[in-house]
Amino acid sequence: MSHHKKTRPCKTQPWDIKRRPTVYAQLAPLAHEWTVVSFYADASDAAVPSPTPQPATE
Repeated sequence: MSHHKKTRPCKTQPWDIKRRPTVYAQLAPLAHEWTVVSFYADASDAAVPSPTPQPATE
């Protein structure tokens, strides 16, 4: 990505020169409903049951 540095402003201020990238807290693990299923999944991944819809109650 050599073009990225070319378009970024130079860090000339002392506070900016010493600035490091932001460190974020770890994200919580994804819920079961958000499990990633690959398009190229093999037969072993097909055995994972899909979530059953809950019956509507009034």
